[in-house]
Amino acid sequence: MKYTWKYKTPEGFEDLAMSGDDEALTGLWFEGTSDGWQRREDAESRETPVFRETCRWLDEYFAGRNPGFMPNYRIDGLTAFRKDVIDELLRIPFGATVSYGDIAKSISKKHGGKKVSARAVGGAVGWNPIAVIIPCHRVIGMDGSLTGYGGGLGNKVSLLAHEGSDLFDVRLSAPKEKNAELDDKLVRRCIQAVNRAAASHGLGLARLARNGGGSSIMLDDLVATAQGVEGPFIFDGCGDEDAKLLLESFIECRSLYQYDLALQLSRLLARKGALVRMRMGRIITKTDWKSFAANGLLLSYLASRKGGGALICRLLDEVPKGNRDGIFLACWHFAGKRVQTFLKGKFESWIGDDMDMGEAWWLGAFLSKWTKECAFSYEQLQTLTQWYLENRMPEGL
Repeated sequence: MKYTWKYKTPEGFEDLAMSGDDEALTGLWFEGTSDGWQRREDAESRETPVFRETCRWLDEYFAGRNPGFMPNYRIDGLTAFRKDVIDELLRIPFGATVSYGDIAKSISKKHGGKKVSARAVGGAVGWNPIAVIIPCHRVIGMDGSLTGYGGGLGNKVSLLAHEGSDLFDVRLSAPKEKNAELDDKLVRRCIQAVNRAAASHGLGLARLARNGGGSSIMLDDLVATAQGVEGPFIFDGCGDEDAKLLLESFIECRSLYQYDLALQLSRLLARKGALVRMRMGRIITKTDWKSFAANGLLLSYLASRKGGGALICRLLDEVPKGNRDGIFLACWHFAGKRVQTFLKGKFESWIGDDMDMGEAWWLGAFLSKWTKECAFSYEQLQTLTQWYLENRMPEGL
């Protein structure tokens, strides 16, 4: 007798469905994706002992732990080559990635040097009927590209991020984004959500400003009283429904919000990014990470994930001057001493390299932050403070 059952995933992942019989799990896939071919139309929906064991495995996994056991499973139609590939998939550690070429080399070595192509491995990996538990999502291209995934590329990114993989070790595809058509009803709902937050802080009403052929939501009082990252956080009491609306619109159309309001939303993203984690996976796959000024807001969310410190330090080395806004946002939300010390060192090297006005503004913001939080002593900040006072102090102060 064939059975199916559904598993409700945590916020940020599409739900899973499974198939099997009285003895073993035979399929596991994300609902609504191309992996749904495993579904049996004539199967009865019933929670069997095997499904309960599978759900226990998934509970452990989505709690961020390596389960350390396997539910009983069976893979029908398993050829000798596919078995070799499945065995290799099961050897990939939690949070790690390997390439199709790596798997091909390992199988070749196992069979005395017999030639195995990465393309053949790719076909066998794509055939895998038991997602997540047999971790085909941990396989990437030789060049670091994510390549395809039957469960959807967004789910693949979300699974890797959940396991703590450094996604910037993966060369993500970056097709140019089309200019999104603004939905008037959506814009009105966003303005209302901003106004609810603004009212709680005694600020005025938001408005839609049109300039340069584009439109952006502005909150005039915010510039004078909140000052982006340094001032009060107007979304501190924002409910989950408003937060999800604002963050999804922010991610889909980052130009919708005026800069100071965008800074506020980046803080909301860092605090409540889990609300849109599934959406984040899809956005990450189409983001051009070389355009940090425009897309760097996402880094505020990613910096809060496991491994974010190493990521931020590497990006500070790679990003050219004038495009570091997103990295600074991420550093602002990342409280780790290592990141702050590394950033201080970078500012010290940049002051001798014609730092531009935007970066000088961020230096001033960080000097204020570090002083208030007693992150560094006066002596440790003296060189940066002196440079800032001599070069960027506004006239008349």
